[in-house]
Amino acid sequence: MDRSKLRIIPFYTGDESLEAALNNPKSLRLLWLEVLFNDEIPWEEYLDRPEVGAAYEKACAWYSQFKTMIEGHAGKRSLPLRKGNVDMREHRTFLEVLNFVSC
Repeated sequence: MDRSKLRIIPFYTGDESLEAALNNPKSLRLLWLEVLFNDEIPWEEYLDRPEVGAAYEKACAWYSQFKTMIEGHAGKRSLPLRKGNVDMREHRTFLEVLNFVSC
């Protein structure tokens, strides 16, 4: 697996590689945020992994819901627009990471 640099997960769990993150339940819960804000990793190449596929779909749903906020603050490349439910219980974590990547 590619040794691409994770931007968010290392600060929450200490996992430095995608492979390590995929083996850590705490990192898996944050993987959608890594997909959403880290465009240095070619996520499409990992969609055959169920964990990455689920995180990618969730990130696309959040991107669709908060596109202007994400592009305005994080300068992130676009993800495909997807309809999907956004769990607002995760909104605080989303805002925390948005603030982190904006600095």
